[in-house]
Amino acid sequence: MKKIIIALAAVIAVCAALCACSGLESSSSGGKSGKALSEIWSDIKDEVEFKDFSEFQDIKRLNRSYGITEDMAEEFAGGVNSTGVNQEEVVLVKAKDEDSAKEIEEKLNAKLESKLNQNKNYNPEQAKMMDGCKVEKDGLYVSLIVSENREKITEIYKNGIK
Repeated sequence: MKKIIIALAAVIAVCAALCACSGLESSSSGGKSGKALSEIWSDIKDEVEFKDFSEFQDIKRLNRSYGITEDMAEEFAGGVNSTGVNQEEVVLVKAKDEDSAKEIEEKLNAKLESKLNQNKNYNPEQAKMMDGCKVEKDGLYVSLIVSENREKITEIYKNGIK
């Protein structure tokens, strides 16, 4: 009986050591353990001035604007310029799983393409701003950053999700 208990304790100890030392990060964060998107968004607003900006308050706004639903997004932050002329928008989303991340990426790409097509002839200055913008997916994190300050915003965002 002692041998069985000792063997069982040894197996448990080995399993615990292997689990603790595996070096794997939590899959729920997409391999990342950075800040919450709300904190990252706050950091961005501390560094970049947004005029006439309407922030996302709930998932309904993301659903209406992009087709992103509650069952797809774990968390989100950002907003859009509310003037209708300025096409600036920042969409930061952490998906619930890899399939949702891919679907969010597709939806944001479709939105960016639509905005670019709408503004190409009617608002060439804004179309030029959008020209270098793209949707980026990094694990479960998906972003669309349309801004003249996109390099600065992207830098803060990427440092935050590390």
